[in-house]
Amino acid sequence: MKKLKVSDIKKGDRFSKPVYLDKDTVLVSSQSPITENDLERLRKFGISEVFCDGEKINSVKDDANPLRLGEEKLPFLDQSEDGMRLKVIYDKITHNRYEFDSIYVESLQEVQTAYKLIAEGKSFEIQKFRTVAERMVDFTKGNFQTVAIYLTTNSQNGYYLYHQVVNSTFYSLMLSCYLDYSRPKMIDLCLAGLMADAGMALIPSHISEKGTVYDENDTKTVKKHTLVGYQVLTQKIKLKNTLAIIALQHHENYDGSGYPQRLATNSIEEFARIYAISDNYAALTSRRPYRKAFLPHEAIKKMIGELVNKFDLKLVRLFLNVLSMYPLGSYVELSDGRIGMVIESNRDKPIRPSVRIIKESGGQKIRTLQFCNLGLDVQLYIVKPVDVMEANQ
Repeated sequence: MKKLKVSDIKKGDRFSKPVYLDKDTVLVSSQSPITENDLERLRKFGISEVFCDGEKINSVKDDANPLRLGEEKLPFLDQSEDGMRLKVIYDKITHNRYEFDSIYVESLQEVQTAYKLIAEGKSFEIQKFRTVAERMVDFTKGNFQTVAIYLTTNSQNGYYLYHQVVNSTFYSLMLSCYLDYSRPKMIDLCLAGLMADAGMALIPSHISEKGTVYDENDTKTVKKHTLVGYQVLTQKIKLKNTLAIIALQHHENYDGSGYPQRLATNSIEEFARIYAISDNYAALTSRRPYRKAFLPHEAIKKMIGELVNKFDLKLVRLFLNVLSMYPLGSYVELSDGRIGMVIESNRDKPIRPSVRIIKESGGQKIRTLQFCNLGLDVQLYIVKPVDVMEANQ
């Protein structure tokens, strides 16, 4: 990767590829602007150089991700009441994108740092996570209906585990909003979620980072991560039991078929039941070396179908309310051949969301902002979910 002098980087600079602190640690994701917070962190730790494979972006350009800078500049011609309402929603989503990116990268860095210390047999202060946990909670509380859109459209670079933990924690926080958790309780859930897979840091890398499906011996080794993670968190990190319990129980299944204790129903703590649902969805919708990512709609169908006995049914139903059958940020093909991205769910009609149209039926990209509310336009319906690459090619 090319070296960049920190002294040459200014607030607001964006790059076509992620900017790294080292070969594993992302400072900012691609297309995201450098913030004053980012520069302050670099100054604080005396970092004079960062690394990037991309180029500095000097002007606003269209981007493959319809939530990146530039799309909100497209002309908007629909003056209908519902069109204007959807434009307000979309403007808020695009405006808050950069704040989400900043919080996401900061969370990712804290998780990576902590897990590496655990792998080295060292301790750290859990309080260091409180600031980032508060940012995650406050952002989710203010945007809990749209956080999913950022997670669905977020690019992931580096080791999958750190993204898995941060994504699962965000989904857990979204679910906790529907459960009316207080802010302090949400912060506890957030801290516990970020530490949930700490035990994976102690699994040998030739197994944890294996590029093929685990064999029987690998599976036995990996299953130890719940218990060893719980032991490290309670004994070395001194995390209180009510928070460390997610690390121990997040692979327990509601029907008693999970591990390590084969607990069932309400014997599993609520925090762990919430995180288990979020963790499974995040895992299904993420690519692994041995399989493609499930489309969001497919992941939801799998969880409420063949996997439903693994989860607390009451919480699964709430999770479906959070994400809908066609989760925010996912892409769909309409019955008239157009392709759009889901930007608003319809709780009363979960298979009829509102979408931002991005391609005509002939495949041409649309150069105006267009929306379609399937809850009102009963002549149209969703034919199928569409992969992000297919939607944007």
